[in-house]
Amino acid sequence: MDKPTAPRVLDTSALVHDPGSLVAYQGDVYVCLTVLEELDNLKERRDRSVSADARAVIRLLDQIINGHSAEEIEAGLPLPTSADGEGGRLFVGVDTELAIDDRLACGIGSEADNRIINYALHLKRKLKEDVVIVSRDINMRLKAKTIGVGAEDVALETHVSDLDLLYSGVQRFKGDLFDELSTDQEYSLSGKTYRLPRRLFNDEAQPRMYWYDEAGHIGRILHVDDRHVETELLPERPSRVWGIAPKNPRQAIALHQLTCPDFDLNVMLGPAGSGKTFLAMAAAVHMVVEEKQYRRIVVVRSRDFMDDDPGFLPGDLKEKSLPLMAGVTDALQSMHDDDHDSASSMEMIIEKANIEFTSMAYFRGRSIDHGVIVIDESQNMTHAQMKGMLSRAGKNCRIMLLGNLSQIDQRFVSAQSSGLTAAVGVYRHYQNGSVMIFDEVERGPLAEFTEKHFV
Repeated sequence: MDKPTAPRVLDTSALVHDPGSLVAYQGDVYVCLTVLEELDNLKERRDRSVSADARAVIRLLDQIINGHSAEEIEAGLPLPTSADGEGGRLFVGVDTELAIDDRLACGIGSEADNRIINYALHLKRKLKEDVVIVSRDINMRLKAKTIGVGAEDVALETHVSDLDLLYSGVQRFKGDLFDELSTDQEYSLSGKTYRLPRRLFNDEAQPRMYWYDEAGHIGRILHVDDRHVETELLPERPSRVWGIAPKNPRQAIALHQLTCPDFDLNVMLGPAGSGKTFLAMAAAVHMVVEEKQYRRIVVVRSRDFMDDDPGFLPGDLKEKSLPLMAGVTDALQSMHDDDHDSASSMEMIIEKANIEFTSMAYFRGRSIDHGVIVIDESQNMTHAQMKGMLSRAGKNCRIMLLGNLSQIDQRFVSAQSSGLTAAVGVYRHYQNGSVMIFDEVERGPLAEFTEKHFV
């Protein structure tokens, strides 16, 4: 049986079947130029599913390689750590100059397959250890094994969670962060602002990133340099928002982000039951009704295509859209469960907060001023749809993007190609944007078990 850390040579078919293959292995991963050429050809295929996955692989490779020299690529680039284990390194190899092994030189079949097998054989000799080709092509695997190269199918569908590959927007510390300081001189204090050693924080530390520890401290990073991280401490007891109190530190951070006037874009990802929609709607109603910061709330649930018509069922746009907004209306009703008539209270809030339920199909050309746009189930959106929706923000407008990458319903969208994934990568650098990825389920034990085990 092949070792889990053995070097893997990824075939085009494996990558297109599952772009997450790049981070699915604990050992080093090799991709050769022949595979890059095949990916380039596949990105224009008429089969939209295949072309979308090919483009997703190319984008992921670009994110890893971008900014590195040829020498650094040759030495191996660290791969993002996956949820299944420690990440290895990525090597992009030049296989086009290698002499073809005699057993493959006169062989029939795909020339590209032969070149990839030949590259794996070259690596085996160079590294002096077993190398495994990962391919969906059974004939290619048989051919590789015949000449002494290990081969395997994509064993399991790589389960990409919201914590994989993405900037999480938050760092968690075990114990008390301040106990990690060697001396009192390791930090300086000005009011609620601390200057802490850079070594305490991970590589993702940047302004607008949040952190928390098990002692109850919660902070937001203001500035990062080579030696220090400047951070402000948030109140130990976060205030309620529309009567809602956070159930865990990440929810407390999310409520701070959702109501902080510094942000006009909030991206929240996480498992079903983590509180994304509930917290977003509480914050939106709070800012419209109590704070008067905005005048209305526009709720949109992503559809398969931005140009889809909602159909010809009876009723106006609100009546057609409401069945798709059950998650949002459920959240509004849950906020008022203690009221004598929660249904009436929900209707009153919809009217008082001027909540509009609509379809993506009616957003082209619109500009929303003085409003909060809540986009639910945004994991189903393509890049083009995401760009189209985020460009609708007008004066004094805040957009809340909510989604769960493990529950994508769109046939032509994967976790890697989702517009939501792209939004995290792009807007983590936006000075008025925040990102939060939840890691706990508060809905109930069944929902929590399902998120963890039903992959």
